[in-house]
Amino acid sequence: MSRLFVLSAFAVSAAMSASADPLLEMMRSASKEGPIYAYEMIYSGEGVVATGKIDPSQPEGQRVELYTPEMSELSADFREGLEEFDAESDGDIWCTDFAEMVPANAEAKSENDQTVTYAFTPVAGEDADKTEEKMMKKMNGTVTLDKADGAVLAFNMSLPKPYKPAIVAKINRFQLDAACARAPDGRTYVASFDFDISGSAMMQDFEETVSRQITKLLDPVG
Repeated sequence: MSRLFVLSAFAVSAAMSASADPLLEMMRSASKEGPIYAYEMIYSGEGVVATGKIDPSQPEGQRVELYTPEMSELSADFREGLEEFDAESDGDIWCTDFAEMVPANAEAKSENDQTVTYAFTPVAGEDADKTEEKMMKKMNGTVTLDKADGAVLAFNMSLPKPYKPAIVAKINRFQLDAACARAPDGRTYVASFDFDISGSAMMQDFEETVSRQITKLLDPVG
C-alpha cells in the first residue's frame, strides 16, 4: 500500500469525521418550506419604537401596516428604512438560514436534555465580499439546536475584540443575538433579533443598536 494512498485515506476519513455530527446534519437538512405567515412586531432603533403588522402576501409597498407611531412623526431616514424593510419582507423569517454560517467543525460546548450548544468561527455567505470574509474570521459564533430535530433555537455572533477592516475604519463592537420560536407547523422563526455595532470610519464615530421582535405570528397568508 503506497504512502500516498494512506495519506489520502486519512484525509478522507478526517473530512468525514468533521461533518459526522448527526445533529449538525439534521440542522443542515431542515426545510423551511411551508406556509407564509403574517405577523405583528416591535421595532426599536434610531430613537424610535414602532409597532406594526407585516403581511408578506401583499404587493411591495403595502406589506407593512404601521400601528404606532404615526407616519408623520417619523424622520425621512426612518421612513426610507421602512420602505426598504417593506421590500425585503417576503416571509423568510426562518432560523434555518443561520445554518449556512455554521461550519462542519463546530464544537459542542454544552448540552442538556433538550438542546446542544455549539461554538465556531462563522462562515461567510456566498454573496460576501472579501472584507466581510476577513471580518467573519475574527468572529465568535454559537448556535443552539434542538436534539429532537436539529432545529435552530438560538444564534449568536460577536467580535471578541476591536477589528480594523481598513486603515480608516475600526469596529469596536459587533454583537448579534437571535432567539427562535416554533411556528404552528414546527419550523423555528426569528422571534427576536438584536444587533449592536459601534466603531469609526473616515474619522467619524458611528453606533447603531437595533431590536426586532415578532410579538405574534398570525394566520398563514400563503
